[in-house]
Amino acid sequence: MSRPQNILRPVKLTTTLPEDVHSKLTLYLYSEVEGMVPRGAYQSFICDRIREFFEHKRLDIGSGIVHGPASCIDQIESILGDLE
Repeated sequence: MSRPQNILRPVKLTTTLPEDVHSKLTLYLYSEVEGMVPRGAYQSFICDRIREFFEHKRLDIGSGIVHGPASCIDQIESILGDLE
């Protein structure tokens, strides 16, 4: 039996990372159980960060910056606007 095809076909991307960034990421993704970084862990991590970049917003509230899903930031902006 063959595997079903992905609806969203993967596209190969080759890049390099600074050694310190690569080391931190590898340590974060490393599985003690498997004794290695699990297959697909780098891809999953990078895809999650890219989606987060496009789906999240930042809001400067003066004393700091709030970052989160766009719908939540919109609600915060609405609440802050009502307080003015």
